[in-house]
Parts: sequence; structure tokens; C-alpha cells
Amino acid sequence: MNPKDLNRWQHLTRDGSVRWLKYSWGPGTANTLAARLADGTWMVVAPSVGPTSSVFEDLSKDGTVSALIAPNAYHYLGQQAWRLYFPGARSYAPAGALARLSRKSPDVSYRSASDLIETMHPTVTFLVPEGMKSPDMLVRVSAAGSTVWWMGDLFTNSAADDQNWLLRTIAPLAGSGLGYRRNSRPGLIYVRNSKAWLHSITDALDAEPPSIVVPAHGNPVTEDTARRTRSLLRESPQ
Repeated sequence: MNPKDLNRWQHLTRDGSVRWLKYSWGPGTANTLAARLADGTWMVVAPSVGPTSSVFEDLSKDGTVSALIAPNAYHYLGQQAWRLYFPGARSYAPAGALARLSRKSPDVSYRSASDLIETMHPTVTFLVPEGMKSPDMLVRVSAAGSTVWWMGDLFTNSAADDQNWLLRTIAPLAGSGLGYRRNSRPGLIYVRNSKAWLHSITDALDAEPPSIVVPAHGNPVTEDTARRTRSLLRESPQ
């Protein structure tokens, strides 16, 4: 991975209201998504680990952060650093992740994501798909003519330089790999009923087709996105 590509906000929409950055968590990279809310503040999904000062400064030029989202029970390691820089921000997570998060990050007070969605503009929605044993929440943001979907851990678009050699070796054993794909073994951590999970996501994306997909790991998908994503949802995992 090229260090110059890390910890740098990049615009996903032409008005700059939806942005992403890639950061390193050690053996690989992961993504953070930022979306401007109706009140002008930022919602940050999966806050990055070990952020540089420029990560905070560049985003705060266009508004403060009010909401920090842990989309699942595992992407929480950046919460404390972001809360220190943005003391007015509140942390949210899907209800099914709160018990584990309270054990793993007892210094962070989380609220249910449903508490936030009740106050948000309808251009931002959360989806916890059906059939999950541990939630991995999807987030949809509509802005500037684009429909951006945060697709979480079970969809990836990783290149070789997003993973060290050991992670590239073991990723296929966990149902992952290189290129745009959905996890072929979702039941290892997140999913109890694969058919219900796929059906729930398919219905949501058919109703609001993505023009941009941001997975938790790998690069955003920005070309022919709706068709490629639909194909992933309908094909049998390899």
C-alpha cells in the first residue's frame, strides 16, 4: 500500500458532501465514510484508527462531526480518538452490537443507531439486513445525484496492495479475496440465514440502486456499480 494514498479524504460526490478515506490497521487497509447531514455536521462511519491531525483538520474545515457510527461490533477502534477531537460527537451502533461493544470499548458510550435515524434527513438511511446473528449495518446516502451505499465487511473490493502477504493468504479461507466480491462464507461471523440476508439486501438495493459502493475494505466501486452489485447478489459464491 502506498502511504501517500492513506489518511487522505477523497470526494465521492461532486458537491463534496460524501467523502471517504483509506487507512492502515496493520496487516491491511480499511475505509472510513463521511456524510454531511442536513444540519451541516458530519456523520462518520467506521472512524479510522490512528488518524493523523490532517484527517481531523481537513474534515472540520467544512463542519464539525456530530455522529460516529460503529457499523458492527468490530469496527470500533477509532472511536476514542475521534471522540477526543470532536467532544460533542455521539457514538452510535446497531442495537445487536451494543453488548459486545460495551465489553470491548467500555470507555465509549454508544447509543442505538435507531436513536439517530429518527432525527436524520431521509437522504440518509440505515439498514441492518435480516438473517444476521451479529449485525453489519449498511448505510445509504443520497447526495448530488448520487446514491452511495456503505456495504460493510461482507463486500470487498481489495487490491493486492490493500493486504500484506499473510492476509492475502488467509483471506480466501474466510470467504474473501481480491476484486469486487461478496463474502462466500458470511456465516463465519455475521450471518445466520444467508437466504434471508441476501433477500433483504437485494430488496433494498433494487429500491435504491447504488451509483457508488463503499466497502469496509478496498476501493469504492464507481463504474457500472448497480449492475455489478446486482450480479454479486444473484450469483452463487465461489
